[in-house]
Amino acid sequence: MDKQHISDMKNLSLWLKDGLKSKIPKLENDIVCDVCVVGAGITGIMSAYRLNEAGFNVVLIDKQEPLNLATGNTTAKFSFQHSLIYSDIIKNYDIEKARLYYESQIEGLEFVKSLINKHNIECDYKETSSIIYAEDQEAYDELLEEQTAYEKLNIPHEMIQDLPFNIKAIGGLKVDSQFELNPVKYLDFLINYLMEHGVSVFKDTEAKTVEKEEKEIKIMTGNYHSIRCNNLVIASAYPFFGGNGFYYTRLEANRSYLLAFEIEKTNEDNFMMISNSSSPYSLRFSNTDGTHYLLVGGQGNKVGQSNSEMESNQKLVDFARTHFDVDQPAFKWSAQDYKSLDHIPYIGLLTSSYDKIFVATGFNKWGMSNGSFSSILLTDLIQSKHSKYEDLFNPSRGDIRSNIGSFMKANLNVAKEMIKGKILPDEINLEDIQNDEGGIIKYEGQRVAAYRDEKGELFLSDSTCTHLGCELEYNDSDRSFDCPCHGSRFNYDGKVLEGAATSDLEKIKL
Repeated sequence: MDKQHISDMKNLSLWLKDGLKSKIPKLENDIVCDVCVVGAGITGIMSAYRLNEAGFNVVLIDKQEPLNLATGNTTAKFSFQHSLIYSDIIKNYDIEKARLYYESQIEGLEFVKSLINKHNIECDYKETSSIIYAEDQEAYDELLEEQTAYEKLNIPHEMIQDLPFNIKAIGGLKVDSQFELNPVKYLDFLINYLMEHGVSVFKDTEAKTVEKEEKEIKIMTGNYHSIRCNNLVIASAYPFFGGNGFYYTRLEANRSYLLAFEIEKTNEDNFMMISNSSSPYSLRFSNTDGTHYLLVGGQGNKVGQSNSEMESNQKLVDFARTHFDVDQPAFKWSAQDYKSLDHIPYIGLLTSSYDKIFVATGFNKWGMSNGSFSSILLTDLIQSKHSKYEDLFNPSRGDIRSNIGSFMKANLNVAKEMIKGKILPDEINLEDIQNDEGGIIKYEGQRVAAYRDEKGELFLSDSTCTHLGCELEYNDSDRSFDCPCHGSRFNYDGKVLEGAATSDLEKIKL
C-alpha cells in the first residue's frame, strides 16, 4: 500500500486486506434447521462449530460479508487480562464471581488453542506476555488493587517497574502465556471447515424479524426468505432482536481506532500492552505475510460523541512515533464494541420470555476471549446442560443496585444527546462540502447529513437516526453518520452499517 497522509486513508484493517478465501453464497430459498446463528464473527463462527460438533443442524448467516465488523477490525489480543475487571467484579459482587469470570476466559482461550492444534490452522499464532501499565500515581494505585484481586484469585502475575520500548510509566501488571493471532486467517479456516462439514453459511443475508411460533422460531430475512429453527443464537455485536429486553438502555456503544505501521523486527515483540487510563493506548506486534507490523490502538469514544475521530488517529500516530521508529501507517481502521452496565457480558437467554432464543453481547472490547467462551456457554444452554457460568452472564440478572449509577449515567447521556441534536447546526452551504468530505448541514431549514464523494457526487439524507430519533453526527475518519444515543451508524449514502437501527436514512432530494 502506498504511504499517504492519514486523513486521506480509507479504513482497511491489516487482517482484511486480502479478503476471505471462503466462497460464501447468499441465501436464495427458505430453509429449516435445528439452530440458526445470526452474526458470523468470532462468537457466531465458534458457536456454529461447537453446535455442529454436538450434532445440531446449524445455519450461520451474516447481513454482510462475515468478519467485516468488530471481529475483522479487532486488535486480536487473546487474553484474560481485561483492564481492571477482577477488582471491579469483587467490588460490585464478590470474589467467587470474579473467579468464575477468570475461569470462563481461560476456557475460551484454551478452546481456541485446541482448535488451532487440532486443525493445524496457520493464523500467525504467537504466545506473548500482556501488560497493563500506569502512567501516574492514581492509575498505579488502581493497578495495585487489581494486583490484590489477582492474589486473591491465585492468578500468576508480576508487578514490573521497567517497561519495554522506553514507555514512561510508574509500573505495570504483567501476565504470561497470553497469545495473539490473525483473526481472519483463523476464522476463515473455520468458515470453510463448517461448510465442508454440513453447516450452511450465508453472507448478505440480514435477519429482519423474529416470530416465536408454537413449536419453532421463524426468522424472516431482508430478501424475504424464511429460516425456521428450534433455537436461535443472536451473535451480532448488537442484538438485532431485543425481545423487549431493552438492550439499548443497557449497552453503551464505543468506537476504537487502530493503526498498523511497518517496522523492523524487534526482540521485544513478545509483549502486548495497554495503559490504564480513560483514553488508553494499546499495542501489539504482528508478523503478517512476511512483514512485521506494530499495531497501535485505542483513543476511543462513545459513538457519535467525538469532535473529530481523525484527531484520535493522529494521537495514535504521535504515540507510535514517540516510542518507535515509524513514519506513516500502512493500515488504518476502527471497530465498534458494546459495554454492559457492569462490564460483564450478557450471554444466555435473550429474556425470560424467550426460552429458545439466546444472545451474546456486551464484551466491553474483549471480544476474542469472551466470544470464544460464549460458544461454550451457549452450546451448553442449548443442550439444556447446567453451567456454573450461567448466572454470572445471565442477560436478565436482576440485581443492578451496585450498577444503578452506570444505568442512570448512560441513559442521562442519551437524553442529553437527544436534546442537543435537535439544535440546528451553524449555517453551512452545500458548496462548503468538498470532495470526499461530509458533515451535518442546514438545508432548507432542516438538519441534513451531507457527503460528496471523490468524483463530486453529492449524497443528502435525513440526519435523524431511524432507531429512536436521535440526531446523527459526522464521523470524519470513517466517512459515516453516527448516532450518539445508541450507537447506530450509517454509510455516507444513508445505508445502515451497524447498531440498533434496522432502516436506512430517508433520502433528501436537491
